[in-house]
Amino acid sequence: MAALHSENPGSQENSSMVLPDYTETISRLFRKHSYTALQKVLSRLFPSDLARILDGYTEDEAAKIFFLIPSHRLAASTLKYMGQTLRNHLMQDFAPEKLLPILEELPPDDRADIIGHLDSSLAKRFMGGLDEESMREVADLLQYDADTAGGLMTPDFFALPVDTTVGAAIDAVRSLPYIEMVFYLYVLDDKRRLVGVSSLRQLILNDPGKTLAEIMNPRTIKVLTNTPSSEVAEMVRHYRLLGVPVVDDMEVLVGVVTVDDVINTMEQEITEDLLKLSGTVPPEVVQYPFFKTFTMRLPWLLVALVGGLLASGVIHLFGPLVGDNMVHLAAFIPLVMNMASRVGTTTATVAAHGAALRGTRMGQFTRLFAMEIGVGLLQGCTNGLVAGLTAWVFFQDNRLGQIVGIAVLLNMLFGALVALILSVVSDTLRLKPDLLSGRILSTILDLIGVFIYFVIARLVLGA
Repeated sequence: MAALHSENPGSQENSSMVLPDYTETISRLFRKHSYTALQKVLSRLFPSDLARILDGYTEDEAAKIFFLIPSHRLAASTLKYMGQTLRNHLMQDFAPEKLLPILEELPPDDRADIIGHLDSSLAKRFMGGLDEESMREVADLLQYDADTAGGLMTPDFFALPVDTTVGAAIDAVRSLPYIEMVFYLYVLDDKRRLVGVSSLRQLILNDPGKTLAEIMNPRTIKVLTNTPSSEVAEMVRHYRLLGVPVVDDMEVLVGVVTVDDVINTMEQEITEDLLKLSGTVPPEVVQYPFFKTFTMRLPWLLVALVGGLLASGVIHLFGPLVGDNMVHLAAFIPLVMNMASRVGTTTATVAAHGAALRGTRMGQFTRLFAMEIGVGLLQGCTNGLVAGLTAWVFFQDNRLGQIVGIAVLLNMLFGALVALILSVVSDTLRLKPDLLSGRILSTILDLIGVFIYFVIARLVLGA
């Protein structure tokens, strides 16, 4: 999904630095129906800035301004960057014939992404309006899962046969139409299998009479169409690549995942993880109706409620055992539970986002396990000492200080341990990390925390 620019990118310099001024100007010209002047202003904006401005209008107003954008290429880029709600409004409420010339300006992968989000009947209408080549490209891309290399790739790439000379390759570069990825030249054999890669810099520096076979790097970093997007992102990060070639089972080059595709995917995944940790999902924020939003959040809130009720039951169970000390002990229940949850959440985040569990060697997980348990133990000792001394100073009760200190120590240690166990379970069952590590972790740690606290209290108090 490479960023497209308008035909006059030089006129857009520093547009985002004065975005409020442009927003005010657009509103004023739109109210006055000064559409010619408005089009000149729109042409000076970056697509991402223009999309952000349009998202601030009502859907009808934004649509009117959108169709005033003076070039189809700028409109296409703006369509890509705008929010899902406004994009859906445009795609659903306007005739496909009005939007098809704009969609044709998008790279195939972006076009497929937009059409893929439509309901089947509307998607067929748009597909039917595309030219034969665009229709085939979109159909080919939509067969892959969105979170795989096939779902991210673009079929537009620069590739030449292995026996092509450097001089002919340079001529081919000069005659290229718009292609999303031109940083690398991919070298193919007579069956279109990927056999090497060369940079444009290598082309310029080598003798025009040499063949690509002589200058190419035969050690190519490549992925299959079903490679998970997270693994593609890790390759881009680890090898500092601008693009990753995608091959099928026969090693035939079918597409390229560009670095901006990976960045977009990582941003979306981070947003989804953050929202899911709170018991919601990204589309809910702007699309779902009131009752559906309520029903989506309710199950996880009920899980938390049940956990809280069980924790209350544990407290009630130990109440008669600790007798008069119950009031003082109750004062430290929130502290003990909070410290365990903090450590557990941190460990779960490290395990999930550090990619230490998914597809890595056992040795890497062992190092993570040892580090997190060691850090949890050290943190528990430090915080337990501080908490225990504080309890002793405030209540002048040596036994209460021992209970609080030991409980904080053990709960922080168990917090890290439980988080690691749930991360392993999530990875083994191929669940989203938020499902166990995010939504259930806190409830489990609350129960364990209260139980450990009162068991220690019972032992220390001799009840």
